[in-house]
Order: sequence, then C-alpha cells, then structure tokens
Amino acid sequence: MRPLLNAYGADPRFRLILFTLDESSYSRELAPLAGYYPAVLLGPPWWFHDSVYGMRRYFDQVVETAGLYNTAGFNDDTRAFASIPARHDVWRRVSCDWLAGQVVEGLLAEDEAYDLAYELAVGLAKRAYRVT
Repeated sequence: MRPLLNAYGADPRFRLILFTLDESSYSRELAPLAGYYPAVLLGPPWWFHDSVYGMRRYFDQVVETAGLYNTAGFNDDTRAFASIPARHDVWRRVSCDWLAGQVVEGLLAEDEAYDLAYELAVGLAKRAYRVT
C-alpha cells in the first residue's frame, strides 16, 4: 500500500476507505494512515465489530490518532437487508453515547457533540462516498 499512498495519498481526487476484520489493526496501523494521508478514511466497524461494544472500541481506538473527520461514518451493505434500520439505530445510539462521554470528561462542548452526532449519522458517510 505504501507505493499507492505515496503516489496518491494527498490527491484530492483519490479516496481510499479502509476496512478490517482485525480489530487490533485500527489503532496500530489504520488510524495512523488515516491521520497522515488526506485520501485515506477509516470504514466503520463491521462484521465481528458490528456490535455495541465493538463500536465503542472502534471510537476509542481510532479517534485519538485519526480523528472523527478521517472516518467514513457508518454505511451498510445489503447482505441482511431487513437488519439495516436496526444496525443504523445502534450506530447512532453508540455514537451519541460515546460523544456524551466526551462531554462529561470535558473533551467536547455540548454544542460540538451535537454537531458531531449529525456528522457521525449522516455527514461523514455522504462526504466519504461523495453523495450529495
């Protein structure tokens, strides 16, 4: 991946969204890449991490290094079409719970958390996939 990112990692026309099945690679490898290369975004937790605790771990593992705006928000596939609304609801609830924790710890102001909740639910995914 190094030659690809060295050549195109700063090109605004290029977008690389990274997903993983190995949860430990978020903080060790993927978040630093997303924090450095403007073209790299982190895909949401999915498969084995598509759960309340998996999503919480995702936020804790990626935000410190990559930041929220270097993630792709939440997206879904159609492998389990009927579960899509429930999965998005879980994402929104976990996101808001995580943001509320940041407010309680004094790391975010309440109005910042409110704005970020929208970004995590809709805005980041629309920008990541260039949907208007």
